[in-house]
Amino acid sequence: MSEFPARPTFSARLGYGMGDFGFLLLWHGSSLFLLYVYTDVLGINPAVAGAIYLAAMIWDAVSDPLVASWSERQAMRTGRYSPIIAKAALPLGLAYALIYFAPPLSGWSLAAWVLITHLAFRTAYTIASMPYNTLPIRLARSGRDRSALSGARVAGAALGALTTAIITPVLVQSLQAQGQSEQMGYQIAALIIGGLAALFLLACTRLVREGKTGEPMPPSASYSESIRAMFLAAAGNGPLIRLLLIMIGATLAQGFFLQNVLYYLTHVLNRADMITPVLAVSAFSVILGAPVWVWVATRTSKKSSLVYGMFLASAGYLLMALAPMAGNFIPLVSASIASIGGAAIPVMLWSMMPDAIEHGEVETGVRIEARTFGLAAFCQKTTVGLGAVIIGGVLSLSGYDPESTLPPSAVTALTLMIAWLPALIMSGLTFIIRTYPIDEARHCEILAVLDERKKRGV
Repeated sequence: MSEFPARPTFSARLGYGMGDFGFLLLWHGSSLFLLYVYTDVLGINPAVAGAIYLAAMIWDAVSDPLVASWSERQAMRTGRYSPIIAKAALPLGLAYALIYFAPPLSGWSLAAWVLITHLAFRTAYTIASMPYNTLPIRLARSGRDRSALSGARVAGAALGALTTAIITPVLVQSLQAQGQSEQMGYQIAALIIGGLAALFLLACTRLVREGKTGEPMPPSASYSESIRAMFLAAAGNGPLIRLLLIMIGATLAQGFFLQNVLYYLTHVLNRADMITPVLAVSAFSVILGAPVWVWVATRTSKKSSLVYGMFLASAGYLLMALAPMAGNFIPLVSASIASIGGAAIPVMLWSMMPDAIEHGEVETGVRIEARTFGLAAFCQKTTVGLGAVIIGGVLSLSGYDPESTLPPSAVTALTLMIAWLPALIMSGLTFIIRTYPIDEARHCEILAVLDERKKRGV
């Protein structure tokens, strides 16, 4: 494995961004459309659909640290994480197509099929994404270079989200106009999206060039001991704990907003035609916001960039509550403001995570790479599943019925979940990040300590 590069090359940044383009085609597609397909296309009870989504995300989350530990072992043998991504790319694309295919079943037989295919997709996603999440610590060393990589990642992710947000509904509506069923439309769209994702993940692995940043902590012979070591290291790492809490809160807030967009536009505003424009402007706003937050971080700090983004996202979420009274342009403005502000969170979190890993290495003397990102993914995906089951449960309790006019209780529930709750959560996260201790000067000190230890052979 080559020594650590002075700076990530343009091709490395491009390849890294292309990787998350591929992942977000699938992640955003499943986040936006899958729960809706379960309830409104396949006719599954919302509470059951939410429980299926939660079960799959819990499995995904539980498997993250295990797969991360396995990928760390593989990287110690081969020196690279990218070959794992390459091998998993095609199975992942096929698994995404499969979750939208449903045989002529009903009742619990249909629910069982949906659960099995969803579990298969989440397993394939974990195997590919865990090594990808670890790449920044092998591609860049300075905080600014990591922010630039993170900006490329988030821009690629936003392009992926924009692509799937446009292609999926456009294809579904076009095929319906030709006499095809809505379910067939989603199946064809998923097959195309899955194929694109596989191609971009393969391109990512060809462009990135991983450098040597120091050996990760050798995983023990037992996977249980390896996972235990991961949790112990995280428990004593204050900066990492703060980042994980922010990831949990931000994921919950964004999930409430995005997963309720289809319901809110269709049943509260009676503007299903706005689904594609709102999803498109949301993704496009992230593309615009990502480089802005990288620039803000270089002029101030990563912490300040996060705080500003959280406040802006809160304002965007709150604005959606005014849509029924203030006009149809409000959903577009709300989605734009929320997405520009929200873009600061992944840009900064994925840039700050390697810094926190190195902080933990200085404090404990051990370096845990992939497993730390596995823990982050565990928190993120468990939260996504929790959000889905909360949405399904609230819709069921509120009297939601897609075949009839919504009662006031359902309208109130949807407004609460798409506007007020996300804004409240995001505002609360600003108090957590204020105590984050690693700035640029502190990170330079951390790197100096690690360099000195390496010279002494410690």
